[in-house]
Amino acid sequence: MGIAERGFRFGLRLYASQDEARKAQISGIQGAVLGLLALLLGFTFAMAVNRYEARRELVVKQANAIGTTFLRAALLPEAHVAPVEDLLRHYVELLLKYAPLAKDPAKLAQGLRVFADIQVVLWEHAVAASKASPTPIVATFINALNETIDTEAERVAARQNRVPGSVWLLLLIVASLGCLTSSYSAGAQGVRFLFSSLLLPLLIAVVLTLIADIASPYGGFITVSQQPLVDLLQAIQPTQASGSGR
Repeated sequence: MGIAERGFRFGLRLYASQDEARKAQISGIQGAVLGLLALLLGFTFAMAVNRYEARRELVVKQANAIGTTFLRAALLPEAHVAPVEDLLRHYVELLLKYAPLAKDPAKLAQGLRVFADIQVVLWEHAVAASKASPTPIVATFINALNETIDTEAERVAARQNRVPGSVWLLLLIVASLGCLTSSYSAGAQGVRFLFSSLLLPLLIAVVLTLIADIASPYGGFITVSQQPLVDLLQAIQPTQASGSGR
């Protein structure tokens, strides 16, 4: 709004000078800047939504992968069934525990180390089971475990995949110029318009805030639901565990 006010004051100078030729140019410049701003807002919004959707789909994919791994654990040699199932339950519990803490770099790094440790132990069980019983049935468990490990790596990559800073910088510059030219045009006409001095900057600020919220990998008002993992944890509790495979 400060930029809008300054633009209006600059426009008043043009109004006082009665320079009609310059006044005629202002409308064209204003339209071009606002058009570019609309294009950039749409482009950035699409980038943010695509990243949000990718993170949301990965939660579902991870829940499915862990669930499949849990079910196929029942096909392992008996000595490995219970330990693997317990590890997978603990893995899901930790995923839910660290999800809201991921915005803290230290907590996130701690969580990644814990996940990696569990994955190592699970893989050791897979190797031991494949040596004890090298059958296609055990191979299906290994494939499911591979998917579980890979999906966690994909979620980490998705959290790091943000809207580039250069895009935000360009968007902020064009948004500022849009507010400046709109209020400058109003000043050049000698009339203060509520839209150019207040509503336009406020509207742009709201849209930018919404885009930033959607683009944030850790969420603000708009967050990625962890409900698929919550449902999975309920489904694989000992009293509800199923021995059937997928």
